[in-house]
Amino acid sequence: MHVMCLVLLYWTEASLQNIVSTAQGQIQGVTRDGYVSYTGIPYASVKEGAGGRFKRGGIAPVWAHVRQPHECQCSARAAAEECLQLDVHAPPGAAQPVLAWLAGAGPYDAARLAREGIIVVIVRHRLGPQGFLCSSEDHIPGNAGVKDVLLALRWIRDNIVAFNGNANNVVLGGQGFGAAIAEALTLTPTAQGLFHGVILQSGTVLAPWAFNFDADDRAKLLRMKFNGSKEILTRATAEDLNTKADQLALPYLPFGMCVENSIKNEERLIPRSPYEILSKGVEIAVPMIMGFNNNEGYIFVSTLKEARVTRRMTKDMSFLLPVELQSNKRNAPKMMREVDEMYFANNKTMAAVLAYHRDAYFLSHIHRSVMFHASAPPPVYYYQFSHAGSGGVEEEPGMAKRGAAHSDELAYLFPSKGRDMEGDDGVVQGHIVRLWTNFIKKLNPTPPNAGNTLWSPLNPHDPKVLDIGVELAMVDFPYRKEAQMWEDIYEKYYFDRRERRY
Repeated sequence: MHVMCLVLLYWTEASLQNIVSTAQGQIQGVTRDGYVSYTGIPYASVKEGAGGRFKRGGIAPVWAHVRQPHECQCSARAAAEECLQLDVHAPPGAAQPVLAWLAGAGPYDAARLAREGIIVVIVRHRLGPQGFLCSSEDHIPGNAGVKDVLLALRWIRDNIVAFNGNANNVVLGGQGFGAAIAEALTLTPTAQGLFHGVILQSGTVLAPWAFNFDADDRAKLLRMKFNGSKEILTRATAEDLNTKADQLALPYLPFGMCVENSIKNEERLIPRSPYEILSKGVEIAVPMIMGFNNNEGYIFVSTLKEARVTRRMTKDMSFLLPVELQSNKRNAPKMMREVDEMYFANNKTMAAVLAYHRDAYFLSHIHRSVMFHASAPPPVYYYQFSHAGSGGVEEEPGMAKRGAAHSDELAYLFPSKGRDMEGDDGVVQGHIVRLWTNFIKKLNPTPPNAGNTLWSPLNPHDPKVLDIGVELAMVDFPYRKEAQMWEDIYEKYYFDRRERRY
């Protein structure tokens, strides 16, 4: 099991001032540069829970002595059951606003945001088959990782006051799959009152890589790796589960969210498809920041070059269609003609391939989702991050990085050791940190008298985005034709077929 937790011992007199009392017991904090970190705090437990490995977790056990800091690193492939822990990074002050950031297995340095007077709670949760295996045949309801986050939010509600946090000013945020999980929690009334704003960066529950309509089929494939045994799924080690999941060679994330099976004594957070829920109106409408990076597809550039994609395109381009659309064999040629006309007519270059991947896997789904959210009264602030700086994904030799790749913005919000960047990177960092912290504090990224470029809420009838680069500017949404094409394709050839199953 790829879990490593380091217990840090601090026996100085000053450290005694950093002890807080939670419902479970006392916790020792560590003084950083302008804030105090409380790391490795259990918020739930699968071992002690009401459901077992693939089901809802239970309340974490109490402890009698002062709990020392635990710096816990989970497997990059999937967080293990023991990683149902969170870190609280608390600056001085009373009733501080809170950012609950969904980290999964990723490392995040909260120093830069904590220095702005924000309590940053880094939430880890189950991933991979442990967090998202879903099988009606095996009585595995699914979405255990989402239920972990729900337990973490309840822990924050009940305990954040001990860290001088304001339980009535919590913003839930995430990037990529973390953003998709955060958005999923806006679709269930069970999470009502646990957060008051949402930040969704480069991810949505509508993306096929985040939500599995074929979850039962994927569970059967995994079971076959264990010779068809249902029981062994619950007995296998986490390492073996993840190894077998990797061997499936499924596209995207092998296990994502699903429409949950109805199982006795198990909460159902997602009883219907997210598309159906969003199309009829979100359950929890709160102010929201949502957006994308203008060169999301660059994250794939190395893989695409190795696969010699542009050479293969001269013979047959059907392999480019997202796999969930390829399954519609009857209409695949029609879809491919539309895609070819939009991106590759006389332009079968790597730059065109990257634009295609940006739209097919990220932007089109994000745009569809943000338009749903914008139909509700609370403001939705739509952005495009376009700065091609030194942070984030490195430039591939021979392929210029024009704009921001998937995840690039994280380097400006969560820089290593909380460092302040320099030059144009420093300007962009100043922009995004100010906008995000304003939103966390006031649910408005550009409050009155703040001296900023005004970030206007999204009007679904005239969509504009805030372009975040060295300069800030409100611009027309630049990919209307592309987004409309993908919306038409998915409405006609994907969602309509899938929705009939539920």
